[in-house]
Amino acid sequence: RAAARAEAAEAVRLAPTLARAYLVSGFAELAEYRSGAAQQAFEQAIALDSADPLARLGLGLARIAAGDLEAGRGDLETAVALDPNRALLRAYLGKAYFEERRSEMDAQQFAIAKSLDPLDPTAFLYDGIARQTGNRPIEAIAELEASAALNDNRAVYRSRLLLDKDMAARGTSIARAYNDAGFTDPAVNDAVRSLTVDPASASAHRFLADSYQGVRRREIARVSELTQALMLQDLNLNPVPPSTNEANLNIVTAGGPASAGFNEFTPIFQRNRTQLSASATAGSQDTLGAEAAVSGLYDRLAFSFAALRHDSDGWRPNNALRQEVYTAFLQAAVSDALNLQVEFRHRDSGEGDLAFNFDPDDFQTRKRVERQQDSARLGVRLSLSPATQLLLSYLHGDRDEALREQFELAPVAGITTFANRQRVSERSDQGEAQLLHASDGYNTVLGTAWTQVRRTDRADVSIDDSVLGNLLTDSGSERSKITHPRAYGYLNLRSSPGLLWTTGASYDRYEQADFRSSHVSPKFGVQWDIDGAWRLRAAALQAIKPALVANRSLEPTQVAGFNQLFDDLNGTRSQRYGAAVDWRPAQALRATLELNHRDIDEPLLDLAGSRWLTEDRSEQWYRLFADWAVTSRIALHTELMYDRYRSQRGIATEGGNLPEEVVTWSVPLRLGYFDPGGLFATLGATFVDQSVRRSPLATQASGSDRFTVVDLSGGYRLPERRGVLSVAVRNLFDSDFRYQDDSYREFRDEPSIGPYFPERSVMARFTTSF
Repeated sequence: RAAARAEAAEAVRLAPTLARAYLVSGFAELAEYRSGAAQQAFEQAIALDSADPLARLGLGLARIAAGDLEAGRGDLETAVALDPNRALLRAYLGKAYFEERRSEMDAQQFAIAKSLDPLDPTAFLYDGIARQTGNRPIEAIAELEASAALNDNRAVYRSRLLLDKDMAARGTSIARAYNDAGFTDPAVNDAVRSLTVDPASASAHRFLADSYQGVRRREIARVSELTQALMLQDLNLNPVPPSTNEANLNIVTAGGPASAGFNEFTPIFQRNRTQLSASATAGSQDTLGAEAAVSGLYDRLAFSFAALRHDSDGWRPNNALRQEVYTAFLQAAVSDALNLQVEFRHRDSGEGDLAFNFDPDDFQTRKRVERQQDSARLGVRLSLSPATQLLLSYLHGDRDEALREQFELAPVAGITTFANRQRVSERSDQGEAQLLHASDGYNTVLGTAWTQVRRTDRADVSIDDSVLGNLLTDSGSERSKITHPRAYGYLNLRSSPGLLWTTGASYDRYEQADFRSSHVSPKFGVQWDIDGAWRLRAAALQAIKPALVANRSLEPTQVAGFNQLFDDLNGTRSQRYGAAVDWRPAQALRATLELNHRDIDEPLLDLAGSRWLTEDRSEQWYRLFADWAVTSRIALHTELMYDRYRSQRGIATEGGNLPEEVVTWSVPLRLGYFDPGGLFATLGATFVDQSVRRSPLATQASGSDRFTVVDLSGGYRLPERRGVLSVAVRNLFDSDFRYQDDSYREFRDEPSIGPYFPERSVMARFTTSF
């Protein structure tokens, strides 16, 4: 960009009376966020040739970028008046009307643009985005897929590399429309394909992060994708909501169209201004919450400051949860090649006993966890060339957690009580470097990282008997350190238009006290578009769960759409094998069969706490699902899923209540309705059949249960994209059941709540931006 600006300036010097020289100079200035200089160049071009519509187009874009939307839209109208038959001018005028929230006028301009040039993908793209934000996601899918199909028509203007970047952006827009329609899996698949074609696509990373919201065992992958999106993004107004910036907040969201976030109001035109995005929630179980973000864009600087507060008493005694999160983000485009960003986060939380361990009555009445976390991140993006990006990231984290619990033991003489107080303090540092390079037909991702965690554990325990008094008092502290250097490399290769290969490897050397593990982990994946109706995906990979600061990493989280970064214990080694077949017999119908197997070697201390060892676990999950756009207003999703977890009998099953086997069948059915007037509703029912087997020595329950949960949500999108109001009812018929959530196989000190609760809950939410 800097070189282009210099060449344009030389053209102006050589031909100071040539309007086209000033025109090109204006666009070069605009590409470097220099809206003032661009505006001057376009005004000079107009003075020399007032009949050139491109000069008016450029002036309109420069004024809009500077924050004057009304004046910029007037210039675009003049450009259209000068050349009413040029489709591109009509498409940009439609974008301006969209920004002014004039839906009938933007739709008119997009329609004219498509009729003038039906082979140009631009108007289809913008029309699809407008329909998606106008509560017409099924219509948006058709428009956005038409844009993607026309993408390569721009080959006379753009290189193969830039066409791939265009396709990645279009794929992300399609994915967002699928997500709004309730078709989450096709959305994720399209976002993954976009990332395979262009791993440097910030929008694809951001969408994949948003898609993982509420998906079981994807919290680390989700915040890692969000961090990668932030590192790769250009300056923009899109705020960083606190509800998506932290892992395991355990805040129940409505899901589907009722879960509109701040991204819902992202503008098509980026322009200088400050905006406020906010949401408020209220519901049963004394649930209250609020979230707000102030974000701004001014030339070469972008910022956002955000806060979240959430309180809920939970669905049973001592199930309360409190969350406070504060974030600050600053990004500066120092030059066309250098982008800097700084991010700070603070989290203060408290919770009771959140885990649902099959028996609803099995919980601790006197357990409390208080947690404080602070983290700071410095990010650098260096654009070595249009095809090569270098990312540098440094993270520092401080984490303090206090556990207080008290429960009764078998009586000695009277009532015998065990009291436990634990405090954990962690100080962590993490440095990462990543090189992304793209070329015609292939791209590479190379990276290295180093993490060190210094931890101090303090414990105070006592046993007291109501008759005999104190029987035991003990206390102690221990210091430990985790060191984890690692490196990785990935190659995405397009051997033919419909065939994408992914291959790579990573090296990890994990050290924690006496536990040491060094492994080279191979990665392999393939995505094959056999024809217009069939697509095959497969992957085989090994991964080591890294020690991470703030649970985030720059390393790719998936291979060919198969996630490799699960919410496991640090140092866990796993091998995953997956295969999927996607079938699309018609534009409105998509179905997928997916098979997955995962072998896990989990590190843990023996019962004496003196020796590290590993125990074997395994997971299998098979899914068959279908998504059908029944009409332009009705969407149907159905699924059959089998999930089996097995653990070898050992320390964790005998002394830690880890189940030896959990088998879960689930059959969700969801029907969504979207009215162009703004109303939407979703009715869902999920049948669950689960069996849980634990060791005879375990204190938690085994057994089986089957039940059906019905959920209902609905809402209204305010006119002119002013906000979204929604109400969701989970477990509509207040069904009682037993269920084992995933807390036993995730963070043992920070459990993740499950998808089903044996109590009706009602939640209302309002989201807006202005």
